[in-house]
Amino acid sequence: MDDRQVVTAPADLIAEAIDVGDVAEAKRRLGLLLADVERNKDYSINWIASLLSFIGRRMGEAAVEEALRDFGERYVRARRAGDDPGARKRMEAIARAMKANGANVELTEDDEAYTLSFRCGSGGMLIDGAAYDEPRAYLTLRQAGPMTFGRDELPVYCAHCSVNNEIQPIEWDGVPATVQEPPRAPGDRCLHRIYKDPASIPDDVYERAGKVRPL
Repeated sequence: MDDRQVVTAPADLIAEAIDVGDVAEAKRRLGLLLADVERNKDYSINWIASLLSFIGRRMGEAAVEEALRDFGERYVRARRAGDDPGARKRMEAIARAMKANGANVELTEDDEAYTLSFRCGSGGMLIDGAAYDEPRAYLTLRQAGPMTFGRDELPVYCAHCSVNNEIQPIEWDGVPATVQEPPRAPGDRCLHRIYKDPASIPDDVYERAGKVRPL
């Protein structure tokens, strides 16, 4: 690899190969880019899980929710502000995000909702990779409540799904952004259910989030 390839953005190198008609080189460079993205993603996911584990062990599980709420207020809320684009567009946005995260997404639809099923490329990847066992031994939350979807245990990384995707959106807008069922064991798929009409969201979704359905 020459110095120019070292310092030039991968997307530019791929575009150059396409421009000169070198398909094989473009594919090779795309493969290198995707491998770099995967390494960076793996690093970031483990960084987040390690930090949340440290917070939970040092300060208690409630502090994990505080940290996630802070992130929600500082970043997520503004990102989701504005007019609701509708259930279909929200589903498509979630699917794009999950595919970018390395998931293999399956879509089903019924009269009430769209359901996305996928092997999660972040929280699910940590579960599949035994990251909650030694030597990484990330924290498993064991205080059943809204942050754990009412479960007796939840891998700490997955807590952002309850806090930022269900609990806070209900507080902000009266409805969850998506209704989720994270994996329970290695190999499980994560489920996201996006309801076409908020009135169809079951009462128990609000109850497990510690909320009352808005009137």
